[in-house]
Amino acid sequence: MRQVIGGNGTDTTAATQSYLLGTPSPLVRDLYVIGRPGEPNTIYLTNHEAPLLYTPYGTFNPAVVSRDKVTVKVGLDSSEMAITWAPGNQAATSNTGTASPQQLAQLHFYDNWPVLILRCFMPMPGDANTLGCTVWWGGRVHTAAVKRNSLVFNCKDYLDTLSQKVPSAVVEVTNTLASSAAATLPTSPAGLPVFEVVTGSSENNIIGACTSPSPGNIYGTNQFAGGYMVFLAGSGATLAGCWSAIGQNQEFSVGPDHYNAFQIYQQLPYPPTPGVDTFYVSMQAPTDITETPASGFPYVPTPQQAV
Repeated sequence: MRQVIGGNGTDTTAATQSYLLGTPSPLVRDLYVIGRPGEPNTIYLTNHEAPLLYTPYGTFNPAVVSRDKVTVKVGLDSSEMAITWAPGNQAATSNTGTASPQQLAQLHFYDNWPVLILRCFMPMPGDANTLGCTVWWGGRVHTAAVKRNSLVFNCKDYLDTLSQKVPSAVVEVTNTLASSAAATLPTSPAGLPVFEVVTGSSENNIIGACTSPSPGNIYGTNQFAGGYMVFLAGSGATLAGCWSAIGQNQEFSVGPDHYNAFQIYQQLPYPPTPGVDTFYVSMQAPTDITETPASGFPYVPTPQQAV
């Protein structure tokens, strides 16, 4: 039997097994976590008729949601899972915090979001903590399809990463290790560059005033070319979770005021709100020892040196 964890973090596998063997009609429900736990846009759903509190993750809201059967394959073959959800919110807005899930799916907002399905065992209706849950299935959103009154998340499990093609020579722009690393930060000023959107920004040209780590700092021309920007959540934020690769950046002046301007590859669904939306940026990840900074790749020679 799979390991079952109670709401207080204890192992309840033995107690759950006794409950299942001794109860003619055990109460079992599914809990769905779509997104990263703790993040503001993460979706918590359950097919129970009332909200369920499972302490490690929080409260799961009742929804019209169903899934495919869990399949087991021999070896390292990956499996797929379709989750169908009929969300109550049908509104189309210019804010990622209030827009309907169908609208966000059309913007590819959910692409590659992690998905976790928990199997919940309840000795009493609504009690998800005493016996707790077991991990039933895990993976990521591959595609999201919009139906008439529902949304279908077509998911692939974690083993799908073993099926991805890896370049024969990883010392190149498509270096998979570099591409999946954390944000690459400038050496001066040290820290994650965070900006507040300034008036004049559009869907693909973002003007920002640096607020951290050095307020008002102007970064070098194309210092972030090949990197990316991610919009942050916060009070009134309208683009939280949206991101794009950066084509180029440069200084932008409006009278005596100086800002950082970014031209991005992926057009945003709508212009950011000046003074409200904020974002952080990352430099392009280093690929060999000649890159600055070369953190994480100090011993990787350039292709010319490796010949």
